[in-house]
Amino acid sequence: MTTLEQLRAPQLAARLAAVAEIAARAQPGAAELQALAACLGGAPKALQRRAAEAFAALHQRGIAVLEILHASLHAAAQQQRWGAAYALSRIGTAPAAALPVLLECLGLDDGDLRWAAADILVHMEQVPERVAALQQLVATGNTAQRKMAAYCLRDLAARSPATEQALTAALHDAEPSVRLAALSSLTRLCTERAPLAEQVAAMLADPDAGVRRAAAVALGTLGEPSEAVLAALRQAAASPDPSLQRAAAKSLAVLRA
Repeated sequence: MTTLEQLRAPQLAARLAAVAEIAARAQPGAAELQALAACLGGAPKALQRRAAEAFAALHQRGIAVLEILHASLHAAAQQQRWGAAYALSRIGTAPAAALPVLLECLGLDDGDLRWAAADILVHMEQVPERVAALQQLVATGNTAQRKMAAYCLRDLAARSPATEQALTAALHDAEPSVRLAALSSLTRLCTERAPLAEQVAAMLADPDAGVRRAAAVALGTLGEPSEAVLAALRQAAASPDPSLQRAAAKSLAVLRA
């Protein structure tokens, strides 16, 4: 069986062996590199990961693989686009050309893949449009994209009026997970804590229990002991929810100190 035949074999072990063989070659042929690129969109994840590592090893030895990886960023299959972005991140910081793929992957159902894409996006090369794209995604993406974009802005420390505006609007998102992400990010990025504390105090009445508890914790972190904030925390500390009681009591103690 040839290496190309092995790459297309139904047995995972045969395909992994073929990937390793290509990775060790001094000069793989063009057809082999194309077949290896197809493995970037393969299942299971182990095959995709090994193919990406093979491309990184080939690049390290001076073999030209960047062109085929950049072309794969525009493949018809989403899995192959992601695989190409991942492979480029294994070679070095992901290039600007990978940004659309990474933004797309923030909205996928696979949580592990979403967080991997977010990590690559945060550490990719400096791309002027990256922050603006994330700000827009907070408002216009699907639920997962809105949430992940908020966390990416936080991890990028992307402080700006536009970021605060996008995240403040997301405090009223229909999805609790997005409200939680916006709250976490704003607590770290906001420049005007007092107005934010007033908004967060109102979230102590949020319909979601997790958001209420996070709001109570955030008020202690913000450190703005206005009477409205203290009154809201006192009311929360008398809640029948034990977790909210504890979070509110802790923040009250911090603010009174």
